[in-house]
Amino acid sequence: MLHLGNLVGCLLSGGVFTRFYRLMGYEVLHVSGTDAHGTKIEYEAQRLGISPKELSDRVHQEISEVLRQFEVAIDNYTTTESEVHKEFVTQIYREMDANGYIISREEERAFCNGCGRFLADRFIVGTCPRCGYPAAQGNQCDACGALLEPEELVSPHCAFCGSTDIVRRKTRHWYLDLEKLAPKLLEYVQSRNFQGNVKLFTERMIQEGLRPRAVTRDIEWGIPAPFEGAEGKVIYVWAEAALGYVSATIEHFRKLGEEERWKDFWFGDEVWQVYAQGKDNIPFHTLIFPGQLIASGKGYHLPDQISATEYLNWIGGEQFSKTRRVGIR
Repeated sequence: MLHLGNLVGCLLSGGVFTRFYRLMGYEVLHVSGTDAHGTKIEYEAQRLGISPKELSDRVHQEISEVLRQFEVAIDNYTTTESEVHKEFVTQIYREMDANGYIISREEERAFCNGCGRFLADRFIVGTCPRCGYPAAQGNQCDACGALLEPEELVSPHCAFCGSTDIVRRKTRHWYLDLEKLAPKLLEYVQSRNFQGNVKLFTERMIQEGLRPRAVTRDIEWGIPAPFEGAEGKVIYVWAEAALGYVSATIEHFRKLGEEERWKDFWFGDEVWQVYAQGKDNIPFHTLIFPGQLIASGKGYHLPDQISATEYLNWIGGEQFSKTRRVGIR
C-alpha cells in the first residue's frame, strides 16, 4: 500500500528540488525507480497468490500514476527490473570483487523448520536487540534505524507461517567489506556537510564500527549474484536498489541516443548530487551506496547532500508503513 509518507519522503521532495534548481538556471536531472526485488515483494506476492514479477509491475504502474497525478518533476522513473539496471549491477559487482572488496564465508543463518526456507530480511520478525521495538525485521529496525542481521532478533518468528521453530543452518554468503572501506568512507563523510538526523545516524554507525555487510540472499526473486560459486543466490535488494540511480541515468540517456552523456552526472567536480528519502534509508545512502561506488574503483562522484524526511505518524504515534499497512493512501 502506497501512503503519503512514500510520496513526501522522496518523490515529491525530489520534484521540488528539481523545479527549484531549474528555476535557478542549473541543468538538472531527476531519476528514481521502483525497488522491484527483495523479500518484501516475494512475501507479498505469495500472500496475494501472484508472481513477484506481476506484483512489482503492478506497484510500478501504481507509483507512476501517482507521480503523474501529482505532477512530480522527474525525468526517468524506472524500475530495478529493467535490463539496463541488471546489466549495471552485474558489472559493478564484478568490479568490486576484482578490487578485493567482496569477501565470502560459510555461516549459519536463520532457517524456518515450519516452512523450510532461509529467513532473510522481511521473512523474519522479532524484537530489536538495540531498542526493544517488538516488530523489527531481519535487515533493519524501523524504530531506531539500526541495521540488523536476522540472527540478532530476540524472540523471532517466521513472517510466512508464524512458526517460532527457527534454527540455524549452514550456507555461504558474499559480503561488501565495509570494514576495509572504513577509512575511505570516513574521509568521504568528513568531506560532506551532512545535517540533522543524516549526520547523527551516519556518525553513530561509524562510531559503532563498520562491519562487512552481506550482499547476497537465499531467496528466489532478485538479480543473480555474479560471483563464482554463488549459483542460486541473488543480490540483496538494498545492495542493488541504490545503484539504480546510476542505471536510471544510463537508461535515460540511452533512450535519447546519447550513450555517453550519463557520465556528465556521475564523474568530475562539476556535479552536485542531492538525494531525497525517508530517514530509514540514511545508512544505505551515506555509507553503503558510496562504499559500492568507491569499491568499483571507477572514480564516481559521491552523494553531496541527503535530505531525509522524518516518518509520518498515524494518530496515536504509530508510523506509516507499507509493510504493516498503516497510513493514508
